[in-house]
Amino acid sequence: MKRKITIIGVLGVLFLNAFNPVLVYGLELEKTDTIPPTEETVESTEETTDSSTTESTDSSTNESSTGDSGSGTTDSSTSPEIPEASVPPVETPQVPQTPVQPAPVPDAAPSQNWTDSSDISSINQSTEAPEAGTISVNRNEPTDLFILRIGEKARKVGQEHGLYASVMIAQAILETGSGGSQLSQEPYYNLFGIKGEHEGQSVTFATYEDDGSGNWYQIQSAFRQYPSYTESFEDYAELLKDGTEWNPTVYEGTWKENAASYREATKALTGVYATDTLYDEKLNAFIEEYELTEYDKAEPSVSSGGLIITDSHPDSDFKDYAGESYPGAEYYAAGNCTQYAYNRIVQLGGYVEVNMGNGMDWGATGKARGYEVSHEPKAGTALCFQPGVAGADSTYGHVAFVEHVYEDGSILISEMNAAGLGVVSFRMIDKQTADILTYITPK
Repeated sequence: MKRKITIIGVLGVLFLNAFNPVLVYGLELEKTDTIPPTEETVESTEETTDSSTTESTDSSTNESSTGDSGSGTTDSSTSPEIPEASVPPVETPQVPQTPVQPAPVPDAAPSQNWTDSSDISSINQSTEAPEAGTISVNRNEPTDLFILRIGEKARKVGQEHGLYASVMIAQAILETGSGGSQLSQEPYYNLFGIKGEHEGQSVTFATYEDDGSGNWYQIQSAFRQYPSYTESFEDYAELLKDGTEWNPTVYEGTWKENAASYREATKALTGVYATDTLYDEKLNAFIEEYELTEYDKAEPSVSSGGLIITDSHPDSDFKDYAGESYPGAEYYAAGNCTQYAYNRIVQLGGYVEVNMGNGMDWGATGKARGYEVSHEPKAGTALCFQPGVAGADSTYGHVAFVEHVYEDGSILISEMNAAGLGVVSFRMIDKQTADILTYITPK
């Protein structure tokens, strides 16, 4: 459904969000319709899902397994409506606690200056392709948030396969408009515009391609569909390492062993992975503006607040977070701590109700409904923070998941929205703090 955001509404949200403390975790409300509608930035395109679609051929490079800088987008799907009787009423704050999601960003097209992202600002509004060396990027919050969501996945895959994570992230930004394209979102999760099918799954979109001379034309192409971002990264890495059936070494110029820098790797992609003749310059602009070479390092950095921005941790007692949203998660605010705690518990085979309340309410709600509730840390439980405790929001509190209990009584937790809306991170909690928190054992 198409919705509209007024410029005043956007400025209002940005003004209010400017006063939120950076390290306050868990702005939580059960899902309501307090978010103003968003305005679509692109024309809708038709899509068809077909599990038997064969790979499409790139008419410029004959690389049927690779994407070019873009895929068609449509407006984002809305969450299913919640029956009023099924969820207890929740007080609605004066200020919406869930930041407005950015509208989808159009993919490569002549009218959008041949780029997947609105970040690229120096390309003139004209019918001619930009000249080499004229591309620059204006840093923005949606792209920063997108990088937080995918950065550690890129680091892990890059280390495992000898590839530049910085290049992967830049490609994902460019190919998806910082996660705005429909192809990159649920249920497709295609971050790199890779054509063909993955385990029999594909989806068809309209896309634009460069004929090699800066002239663009539109075609319909089948793109691979993945269960999550994890499979998208792994498939991308396999493509770059294994190449195509007719040329197994077509992407060897991107490997760290052959490319002394990310610039050599992006140059090796241009005209091969994508038909865009300025593909490397666009990628380089993102890498430099967002300092993506930090993700080429072997280990993730820890923020000043002790956050490790990642969706997996070697000390966890459980399998990695799948990133999947399970039935019932729509009853919690998208991208917030309550929705993450619910999804993590369900992923691991536990049961927790869909109306546990805000983060601070889970302990009291659980006790009233017969859950095992205590102040003794235990792996596999939800832990409830009261307002203001250990960085929790001063009004709504916070809820997280216990991944591991150490011998000294400290704990490892995973959580969402501590580093940003929809971003998973890990944190160590010392014993003194851990002993005052409330732990709810799933049924």
